[in-house]
Amino acid sequence: MVDDRTSTIKLPNLHSPPKPVIVYGTFIVLLFLPLIISTPLATEILIWTIFGLGFNLLLGYTGVLSFGHAAYFGLGAYAAGLAFRYLDASVPVGIIMGILAAMLLACIIGALAIRSKGVYFAMISLAFGQMLYFLALSPLKGITGGEDGLTRIPSLDFLSFSLGKPLPLYYFVCIITGIMLFVTWRILQSPFGKLLQAFRENEERAKACGYNTTLVKYCSLVISAFYAGLAGALNTVYLSYVPLSTLFWLTSGTMVMMTILGGKGTFLGPLLGVGVFLFLQNTISLFTPRWELFVGAIFVVIILVFPGGIMGTLTEKFAAFRMRRQGE
Repeated sequence: MVDDRTSTIKLPNLHSPPKPVIVYGTFIVLLFLPLIISTPLATEILIWTIFGLGFNLLLGYTGVLSFGHAAYFGLGAYAAGLAFRYLDASVPVGIIMGILAAMLLACIIGALAIRSKGVYFAMISLAFGQMLYFLALSPLKGITGGEDGLTRIPSLDFLSFSLGKPLPLYYFVCIITGIMLFVTWRILQSPFGKLLQAFRENEERAKACGYNTTLVKYCSLVISAFYAGLAGALNTVYLSYVPLSTLFWLTSGTMVMMTILGGKGTFLGPLLGVGVFLFLQNTISLFTPRWELFVGAIFVVIILVFPGGIMGTLTEKFAAFRMRRQGE
């Protein structure tokens, strides 16, 4: 159990969790998102936002970089897809199986690699992710579909609503996203959330205060895998198909980019980073197949203008403005 000893650790320059009104306000805005952009794009943004919320807990709040998060996302997608296709599982059961598969993998990887630090942990997580990718590509091709991905997933229903239709699917994902936003906010408000940030700021000092920092890092990894597995399972529901690319390292790299773009260590950073990235990708790809070139250039410009990410820089600027106003 985490007690109040975290109060003895001073946490400089931390982004504090937002007020509840921000969480509820964000959810209300998401309810009307299909009126602003296409429903499929809005659904994709929410799925990747869930993925990003979990990744941000690990990178932004705990300070641990993982290049293998595609493993949890992809395994969650495949586990749910296999349950839907071969076991005729209901939507909740398939999603739960995807979550459990991702968390089990995180428990195994964490037990083997959690004591590694910095770039070493990042490289080990990348190695595990690529191992899963090549297993799905060839040795397990008969189950996963290999390069073709997992196909022939039946149409899914939930509470008599067809999730094959864009709008019911969007609001199904939206409700889950709202729940995960609230869960993330509660985690950050809790003593455990403060301990994650203490670990990020000064691991040695947290250890000196009597905390098991290895266990903190391990728990953060498993919780992050929970989000990734959930997002992967929802991605299967969304696509009715599991592409092999969900396990590829580029998926992990994309999530790192999105998190940094929005502002790591900020509550709404993942949502903003995912939204900007996917909107640019979908818009520019309509005009040119070389969309990566233009998105990359825009990404560089945004990082130069917003060195702390969009939300991170705006938060710092707003805080500085309030301090000047109070000093007048």
